[in-house]
Amino acid sequence: MLEERTRSMASAQARELEKEREKSANLQISLQEERKQNESFKKELQSLRLDKEKTFMEISKVRSELDAKVAETKQLQMKLNGWEQQAIGISIENLKEANKFLEKENNELKLKRSELEASLEASRRSTSSKFSPEGTDALSRHPTSLDKERLASFLGKEDMEKSLQMLEKDLQEARREKDKARQELKRLKQHLLEKETEESEKMDEDSRLIEELRQTNEYQRSRILGLEKALKQAMANQEEIKSSNDHEIRKSKGIIEDLNQKLANCLRTIDSKNVELLNLQTALGQYYAEIEAKEHFERELTVAKEEAMKLVARLKDADERLESSKKEKEEVTSKLLHAEKIAEEWKNRVSKVEEDNAKVRRVLEQSMTRLNRMSMDSDYLVDRRIVIKLLVTYFQRNHSREVLDLMVRMLGFSEEDKQRIGLAQQGAAGKGVVRGVLGLPGRLVGGILGGGGGSPDSHPNIASDNQSFADMWVDFLLKDAEERERREAEDAAIKDKEKTSTQRPTYEQSDSEFSTVPLTSSDSNHKLSRLLT
Repeated sequence: MLEERTRSMASAQARELEKEREKSANLQISLQEERKQNESFKKELQSLRLDKEKTFMEISKVRSELDAKVAETKQLQMKLNGWEQQAIGISIENLKEANKFLEKENNELKLKRSELEASLEASRRSTSSKFSPEGTDALSRHPTSLDKERLASFLGKEDMEKSLQMLEKDLQEARREKDKARQELKRLKQHLLEKETEESEKMDEDSRLIEELRQTNEYQRSRILGLEKALKQAMANQEEIKSSNDHEIRKSKGIIEDLNQKLANCLRTIDSKNVELLNLQTALGQYYAEIEAKEHFERELTVAKEEAMKLVARLKDADERLESSKKEKEEVTSKLLHAEKIAEEWKNRVSKVEEDNAKVRRVLEQSMTRLNRMSMDSDYLVDRRIVIKLLVTYFQRNHSREVLDLMVRMLGFSEEDKQRIGLAQQGAAGKGVVRGVLGLPGRLVGGILGGGGGSPDSHPNIASDNQSFADMWVDFLLKDAEERERREAEDAAIKDKEKTSTQRPTYEQSDSEFSTVPLTSSDSNHKLSRLLT
């Protein structure tokens, strides 16, 4: 029954611990999922930002291309206008200069021609006046002078004719040059017309290019407007996604905070469980120390009983010797009174021992309630102080078999380990209350050492449920002790009856024997009371 109860309680505590572990594992999984969602949201935001940057880059490229094309069209238009103005200006200036030069030459030729005509008229007039009758008279009068004048006029006329011929040649040359200039002017006009046609064709081509550029500009503008609309829509979508992501992030932050609070609460409960476990381990150490003190006290009590039996035998010997001498009888009677006083003292000590047993019983009940709160998860944990105390006690008691048996049961030796140290497999029942305690199941002791539970004050319901188990265990131990004491008392009474018929020792010897009785129960009672306090 006890083992089933302890197993059921340990299994319930193990199930609770498994539930807590599952809760903590679920919390960790949810935290990891939230972190993954946050990372995915961050990646989406980063991708949206990259898309936005790419759209901005494309728009900037399109704008730069459009600006470059607009600048090229302006430059082409400026070049075209410059070329037209330059060609027209050069042709007009050339024509004007040629016309001015020709007009100037024509005027010079006209002046020369008028001069020559005037000189010719003058020469004609002079010759006509010379051939008149007055002239003939004069010629006849002055024949030599006339011959001279004729010769001079003839020479001058030849010179004039030569000069006229020269002037005619120059005039003809001027006319030819004028014709050449007119032809050149016609050619220039034709060239100018051809240039104008070429320029008009170029203008048509340029206008066609400008129209194409305008069309491409309009297409680019429409594309830019479409891209801007798409960008605005993408930005609106991005804002919506950002708001939804912010909302999700806030939700996830709230969930993370709740999970962190739950995790902190779990950690606090774990710390409280650890503190309770340490308290239970210290209580277990005190419990084993009390058990050791009780064992020591029981050994002293058995020694005292043996000494009392010896004293009773010696008293019987003293009664037999009283018959032989009255003086010795008086002395023996005084010593008997002294022995009675000692017996009264022993009775008082026995009553004190019973009170101490009651205290130990209460302490044992508390320890058993603590034992019942322990779990079964840590069967192989033993307090270092208990092991040290067991080893010290084992060597102090000259390799006591009981201490070795206690170490075997506490440390859970296997059958092979028991055979190595020379212990055979023993039954569950032992001698004394300590053997009864050592008869506890190994899992219950393991639960004391490794399991976690609350203190008696913090768990009154569990203490009340386990009170019956502690009472049953203490009653079992006390009944076992009472049966052994009753058997030992019966054996002692039988021995006393057998020794009443034998010889009695001398009073001096009994006195000396009485003086050697070790009265250490007060020391043990002091130790026990100190452990209980």
